[in-house]
Amino acid sequence: MDLLDHLIEEHRKAESMMSRLAESEEGSERDSTLNELRDALTTHMAVEERFVYPLVRQVVGSEEEDEAENEHGLARDGLSKLGKLAKEPGFGAAVAMLQGGIGHHVKEEESEIFPQLRDKAADQIAKLDPEKCEAEVKQSGTTKDELYRRAQAEDVPGRSEMSKDELADAVSSDS
Repeated sequence: MDLLDHLIEEHRKAESMMSRLAESEEGSERDSTLNELRDALTTHMAVEERFVYPLVRQVVGSEEEDEAENEHGLARDGLSKLGKLAKEPGFGAAVAMLQGGIGHHVKEEESEIFPQLRDKAADQIAKLDPEKCEAEVKQSGTTKDELYRRAQAEDVPGRSEMSKDELADAVSSDS
């Protein structure tokens, strides 16, 4: 299985977790599923941002890469909102909004971006081992997600649209 197939498999798992959340009642099962989803998407987005999106920028285009990065920022906002609403009315609406945003993102990746990568960057994709990519992301220290959470805690404006380097600069200058 190549990295793109692995990412598609993870899309299905995330969709399943979001469906379980949508049907969940307040309590430990909801909390557990929310943590599982947050961990899975954090790693997934970091792998895409580190290994896939540079190829997207190179062979598909910078606009598509920028859009995907922005959508990741919105997903991070949605996950944060879910965490805040886990025990509140409106949780289901927050899940539905996250499902809609991620659904849009996944559809674009799977129907437009990934096929172009397979066509134009097959050799580079073949060299990306999914397990090694995930391990590297987990061992690499500060991730974009961690920087984003710090920016969110500091209420940095425009954080959803910022790159990892911009987030690092924003939280460093505010610290």
